[in-house]
Amino acid sequence: MSIKKYILRYFLGTAVLMSFFAGCAHLNEAGSYSNSEQAKVWYDQRAFIETVDVLVKDSQLFFKYKALLESSDQQKEFYAFANLDGLNNLKADRERIILIEIKYLDKKEWEERSEKTMPVTSISGENWDEIKELIFKAITPDEKNSGNVIRNNEEELLFFYDSEKNVNVVDVSEKPMGIRINKNYDQDELANIIISSSEDYLKRIEMEADKILIITNTEDEFKVPFLYVDLQKGFIASLNVSDSIGPKQNNNVVKKGIKTADHVIFNSHVFGMVNRPFTSAFKLFSWGKGTVFDVMDTTKITKFESKSFPPIGNDLAMDMDVFNKKLDRLLGSDINYGQMNLLVDGDDYFPRLIAALLDAKKSIHFRTFIFDNDDYAVKIADVLRKKSKENGVSVKVLLDGMGQVMGEGKIPVGLPKGFKAPASMEKYLMQGSNVEVRVRSNTWFKADHTKTITIDGEICFTGGMNVGREYRYNWHDLMVELKGPIIDEILYEFNIAWEHSSKMGDIALIREMLSSKREAKKIIDAGEHYPIRTLYTRINDPQIYKAQLAAIRGSRQYIYINNAYFSDNIILYELIKARRRGVDVRVILPVHGNHEIMNASNVITANIMFKNGIKVYFYPGMSHVKAAIYDGWLCTGSANFDKLSFRYNLEFNLATSNKETVERFKAVLFEPDFKKSKVMDRLLKSNIKDFVSEIFAEQL
Repeated sequence: MSIKKYILRYFLGTAVLMSFFAGCAHLNEAGSYSNSEQAKVWYDQRAFIETVDVLVKDSQLFFKYKALLESSDQQKEFYAFANLDGLNNLKADRERIILIEIKYLDKKEWEERSEKTMPVTSISGENWDEIKELIFKAITPDEKNSGNVIRNNEEELLFFYDSEKNVNVVDVSEKPMGIRINKNYDQDELANIIISSSEDYLKRIEMEADKILIITNTEDEFKVPFLYVDLQKGFIASLNVSDSIGPKQNNNVVKKGIKTADHVIFNSHVFGMVNRPFTSAFKLFSWGKGTVFDVMDTTKITKFESKSFPPIGNDLAMDMDVFNKKLDRLLGSDINYGQMNLLVDGDDYFPRLIAALLDAKKSIHFRTFIFDNDDYAVKIADVLRKKSKENGVSVKVLLDGMGQVMGEGKIPVGLPKGFKAPASMEKYLMQGSNVEVRVRSNTWFKADHTKTITIDGEICFTGGMNVGREYRYNWHDLMVELKGPIIDEILYEFNIAWEHSSKMGDIALIREMLSSKREAKKIIDAGEHYPIRTLYTRINDPQIYKAQLAAIRGSRQYIYINNAYFSDNIILYELIKARRRGVDVRVILPVHGNHEIMNASNVITANIMFKNGIKVYFYPGMSHVKAAIYDGWLCTGSANFDKLSFRYNLEFNLATSNKETVERFKAVLFEPDFKKSKVMDRLLKSNIKDFVSEIFAEQL
C-alpha cells in the first residue's frame, strides 16, 4: 500500500471514529441535537425507560422519565409533553385509538408548567407484559388453525396459537398456509380489549386508577414507547417519539410529465389506435353520440323548486319480480347466482384479501384501476410476487394506464422512514417474479375503472377500492366478497379484457370472444345461492345507468344513495320527481372529497337537492363508497354517479333484491353512515367557482 493511500485511510478512519464518538457524546450532551432528536436517538438505542413523574391537566399530559442504556452506565432524563386535544374531542362512534407525537421540553419549561395538575398512575414495562398477555388471550381464538387480525395504527397483525399453544404474532402478509382468519378487529374493538385487560390487571393487583400511562417494550408489537389509557372515557393515545427524517421520494416533475405524455400520446393514441382500430372508432362514435344527446337534452331542474313538498307516503314498494323482468327486457341480459359478503373499509377488506391471496392454489386474476406505489401497495405487490413463485399458481395483474399515471404521480403523507416508492408498479410487480402484468391504453381518455380480484375461480372481491394506503387507512369505502356460479362470468370478462390489452389488441379480443363461451346460468337452490345481476358500463352499453334510472323511476317507498361523485342531471331530475311522489330520498356525500372540481360541483348539487326536499347527509372525511338501495333493490360496485362511469369508462356493478343481503347493507353501511353524517339544514354558500366547476363536472 502506498504511503499516500495509507495517510488518506488514516485520516478517513479518524474522521469516522470522531463522528462515532461525537454521536455517543450526543447521547448525554445536547450539542446540535434538539430535545426531540435526542429522545429519538435514545429510543433507537433501545434504552430502558423508567417514569419519574406523570401529571395531567385537562388536555395536557406531562411526564418525566429516565432512559438507561443497559449496555453501559449512561442515562438521561427527559421532560415530555403530549397534547391530548385530539383524544378528548373523540366521540364514541369514532376511532378510539389515536397516534400522538410526543413533544420534548427543557428543564426550565418543565418547571414552569401549570401547577394545577393531577397525578397519573404509571405502569412499568414488566407490568405491561402481564397486561399484554391478557390482551393477546382476548384476541387469539382457541380454535385450531385459526387466527384473528387486529389493526394497530398502520400494522395488520395476525394472532394464532401454534402447536404448543404459544401465541404467535405475525404481519398478516406472513400468514402461514393453513391458518384461517376468523375475525378482523377494528381499532374500536381493539380499544375495548386494551381497556378491559387494563382494568382486569388493576383489579388483580388491587389498584384504583382512571388514567394510566403504560411503558411498552420498545420492540414489542405496539411499536410505540408509551400508551396513555383513559379508562373513564374509554380512549387510548399511542404516544410516539418524533421522527424528523421522512422518506425520500422521487418527485421529478419532468420525469412524471414525460411518463404521462408517453402513455397518453404514444401508448393510447398512436400504438393504441393501431392495435385497436375498431374499438377506438367505436369509442369515438359513442362519445359523439353522447355529446349530441347532451346538447339536445332539455331537462330543466329548476322548474320543480318549491317551498312545500308532499309528505313521505306509505305506498307499497315496487314489485321486485316485475322490476327484474323489466330489467331483463331493458338490458337484454338475465340474472346470475351467488352470495355477497359485505366488507366495509380497509379494516374489513385488506386483511381478508391478503389471507385469500396467500391461500391461492391455482390462480389470481387481479384487475384494478389504480395500483399505488406507496408502502401499503408495495406490501400487496410483494404478496403477489411471492405467490407467483409457487408451483402451479398463475398470477395475472391488469392495470389501467390512466389510473397508474394518477396513482404513481402523487406522494401520500405518512410514508415510513426509509421507504422509496417504485417508479413503476408494472415493473416492480414483474421484477424477480412470475407475475404477468398488462396495462390498458386509454384511447379518447376512456378508462377501465373496474375492480375485480378473482382467486382460484372460487371467490372474487369487487367494489370501489383500489390498492393503496388511503384505501387501507384513511377513506371510507366498500368491497364485496363473492362466491358461487357468478364467478365464471367475472373470469370470462377478465379474459376478454386481458386479451384486448395485449399487443394484438382487437384481433386478440375477437379471437377470445369467438373461442370462449359463457356457460349457461343454472338455477341454483335458493338456500345456497341467490339471484345477483351483473351490470356493466361498456362502449355504447350503459347498463348501470339504465338500471338505476329504471329503479329511481319505479321506487315508491325509499331511495338511499351513497356516492362521492354526483354530477348527472338526468339522475338528479328523476330523484326530484321521486321526492315529488312522496318517496323518502336520501343522499350521502363526503364532507370533502379527493377532487376539487367534484367538491365544488357537489355544493351546487347539494343545494338543488335541498331546495327540492331531498335529505342530504355529509359524511365526515372522505367517503369513496358507491352503493344505492331502491325499495329493496341493491346496486353497488365501481360506478360513480357521473358521466364517465355511466357512459364512457368500463365499470362493473352488482345488483340484488335478496332481502337478507339488502337488510345487511342497511344495517352495516347505510344506518351507521346516516348516524355519523351531518344532515344538511340550510343552503351552502356558493360562488362563481362552484358554478363553473359544476359545468365542468357535468362532462366528467
